[in-house]
Amino acid sequence: MKTNHNIKLGVSLYSYQDNYYFHKHNLEGCIAAAAGAGAEGIEVFPDAMIPEWPYISDAFVDKWNGWMERYDLESVCLDHFSDRRMWKNKNLSDDEMFERGTWYIKAAAKLGCKTLRVLHEEHIGVGFLKRDYKLTDVTITERLLPVAAEYNVMLALECHSPTSVDDPVHEPYLEMAERLGLPFVGLQVDFSSYEYCMTSADVGMVSRQGGHAEILNFVRDKQREAYFAGEKFVYEDIEVEVNKMGPNELDIEGIRHAMLFQRGHSIEKLKEYAPQIVYVHGKFYDLDENGQVDNIDYPVVLKALQDGGYQGYICSEFEGNRRMNDAGWVDEIEYVRKHQKLMRECLGYV
Repeated sequence: MKTNHNIKLGVSLYSYQDNYYFHKHNLEGCIAAAAGAGAEGIEVFPDAMIPEWPYISDAFVDKWNGWMERYDLESVCLDHFSDRRMWKNKNLSDDEMFERGTWYIKAAAKLGCKTLRVLHEEHIGVGFLKRDYKLTDVTITERLLPVAAEYNVMLALECHSPTSVDDPVHEPYLEMAERLGLPFVGLQVDFSSYEYCMTSADVGMVSRQGGHAEILNFVRDKQREAYFAGEKFVYEDIEVEVNKMGPNELDIEGIRHAMLFQRGHSIEKLKEYAPQIVYVHGKFYDLDENGQVDNIDYPVVLKALQDGGYQGYICSEFEGNRRMNDAGWVDEIEYVRKHQKLMRECLGYV
């Protein structure tokens, strides 16, 4: 469904991962579902959904282009998972990472994607996860930039909670591109940066594992109260009450996880950085009875992007499936359809 809007809406095929994995939909079926939701574009999930990956034959390209034509869609972005640990017994070297990055860029160009989502070293900030290896870092990205320029593919640095687009850790990439005169790297927003409370999907998951829904919902309600009152949520203000409720280790871990990720990043900064944003993940986990995302203020976030002058794609990225599928089948198709409808309403397209 092609439009002339400055902000276009697409779907990441990541959203349909269970439908694909359990053979409810093949690749074309997932693409058709995105089109049926009203999307204009597709984010490609190559590692999971292209059988030939990392090789892409001309026959597959012909088939892909036929699907784009049949369903009136555009190839928007290809996912680059920085899989240095793809082998169990070793880490890939920087040279091997550069080689794989080059494969991703060429694949993106071959499928008509103008953007490559890069899971780079600082995508969730610095020091958040303890690991003995690095993802694609600024040194590897500098080697990849001439390749990206040759194939006219923009490298989109995913900025995922607990960090955000205004975190200084992303600046060395932008400064490097400016120094080289190769403007083929930019920032990618992930809406996880603007979560203001726990999602009900996490409450359900933790409680099914043995946590207490009443405790988690108490914290979630207090987070929501603070947000809609325009106040900062401070967990220490309710910690005594929570402890009186008798939380177990699962409850404490669920709350700790929420405190790490719900940082309340500035909407004004999102608006300010909009001109440097090249791509957006419309993250969501669950929808409430009114069709609103239950832990991200979509009307406010989308207005900031509009007011800041963002021009590009926002692709639905549904992650509730991984949190809710232990309770039964999650209808990814319907969730994405409702999410696309919500975004169109927030942007004033309906």
